[in-house]
Amino acid sequence: MVRESDKLVTPLPERSGLPGLAEIAAEIQALRKNRAFSGDVSAKIGPVLLELAGGDARTANEKLGRELRALAGRLPDEMRTAILAALALHEDTRSMPTYSERKRWLGDTKLARGDRTAERRIEEAQRLLAQEIAAELERRRGQSDPADDGWYIEQFSAVFMLDGDAPEAIERRRIVATGQQLTEITTVLDTPRESGQHRLGLMAEVTSGGTLLRAEALSRNRTRYVIELPRPLQPDETHEYEMHVWVARDEPMRDYYVFRPERRCDAFDLRVRFDRREPPRWVRQVAGEDVHVYYPFEGAPAPFDRVPVDATGEAHATFPHPRQHLGYGLQWSFSEDQRG
Repeated sequence: MVRESDKLVTPLPERSGLPGLAEIAAEIQALRKNRAFSGDVSAKIGPVLLELAGGDARTANEKLGRELRALAGRLPDEMRTAILAALALHEDTRSMPTYSERKRWLGDTKLARGDRTAERRIEEAQRLLAQEIAAELERRRGQSDPADDGWYIEQFSAVFMLDGDAPEAIERRRIVATGQQLTEITTVLDTPRESGQHRLGLMAEVTSGGTLLRAEALSRNRTRYVIELPRPLQPDETHEYEMHVWVARDEPMRDYYVFRPERRCDAFDLRVRFDRREPPRWVRQVAGEDVHVYYPFEGAPAPFDRVPVDATGEAHATFPHPRQHLGYGLQWSFSEDQRG
């Protein structure tokens, strides 16, 4: 089941020429090969990294290195070390002329593991750095906020229950009005389907804080709900409403609940409740990922991505300030092929 602040999503097209995460990651990967920043990078950088460096390849070594170090500084310590080492931007790898040498240093010195573990850490760090680059370029282009339609989400909390007869979710949103006389809002719920599958039998009701005016089928995956508020809201006023969403029994669904904000959201809190008698083999945190990362997800998650399932059968994750168009939530597997 996939959630998106006011839209539960299908993959979104890139907006206004902004590069995709895969494109950015590919440029980072090309840059980290061979000498990387232990040599001249001006001939190896692509258009995205050139833009990040200010557009002048002649000064790219200095400016791009400075930008990448600053953005990597936002990553967790292990991820920051991994990507800086791979790019020869870490002080201990600057003189290492080959990627394999820098990777070996990371595995032996910082991770106490082999090359394969080091490679996985670098790939993960590369993905996270790509997200930071995308956000920075979006900020520079002045496209951080969509057209203001009068409200944003201050807090979104969801409980997704898999221990009953059918999957169901309780969703609570606290919204803040930004325009005058806000009287209704629109929420789009989406449950992605595989090719050839029928439209999912999705049901929803507003259980408090509003009245459901109408539901409109937008596609095989998407349904739009128009909710009337109890009274008009003025700028800076807050309001909470709750929805109950459920599907028919035995409907096939993907094994994740992911929130992809389309508008500003200040906080997202998710609990997934499993049947304690049949817990998943693993649960992983999806923290700012492109849809192509978490679907399809192959293999087993890295240890630092895993989320425990407690004695009540619940897994829990909190995400402050989720970024627009990236996925946040939990993913799990019951498969024998993904034991981990």
